[in-house]
Amino acid sequence: MLQALEEEYRHLIGLWKEARRGQGVPTREHFDPMTLRGLVSRVHLLEFEGQDKLIFRLSGTNEQARLGEDPKGEDYLAIVDAPARAYLLQNMHTTLFHPAGLVVTTEEIHADGSRIPTRFIALPLRDARRGRDQVIALVSEKGPKQYLQVTFPVPRDREWHDEVIAVETVDLGNGIPDIPIYKREALSS
Repeated sequence: MLQALEEEYRHLIGLWKEARRGQGVPTREHFDPMTLRGLVSRVHLLEFEGQDKLIFRLSGTNEQARLGEDPKGEDYLAIVDAPARAYLLQNMHTTLFHPAGLVVTTEEIHADGSRIPTRFIALPLRDARRGRDQVIALVSEKGPKQYLQVTFPVPRDREWHDEVIAVETVDLGNGIPDIPIYKREALSS
């Protein structure tokens, strides 16, 4: 899987591995998102609050423009569809802190009936100073905005939510944890 990843994913994984400094998961203090240079605008930094919340702490400018808002303070797990939320709640923390990476393919569904296919990679970080587990995510692929024939109700009066299509694991040198694969069909237009 690693060889098939986009070059920018490989770049992020390389920086992540350099920041490990012999540890299983690099600390946030050793990973500087600014080393991503031209990619910072497509980065999200998220932080676990317990096992059941993954809060946006920082989002790049391209991501804020794509989403139509700054998601800072929002819980990503509350924004995804219910089947994916259940899967991620059960498996994401274990997978990321194995550690393994996750490549997530979604369809971002907007209240106006539009959808934007997206793909991102997520890698774990530890914030030793604050005692929190974090995730750095890079949105690498973004498809063209498409309009569905019907509008979708958006949870909690939001302008968008994610329908997760697939979650794939990426071996970061430690093998892949024994978890089920998540894949479902894309929404039809």
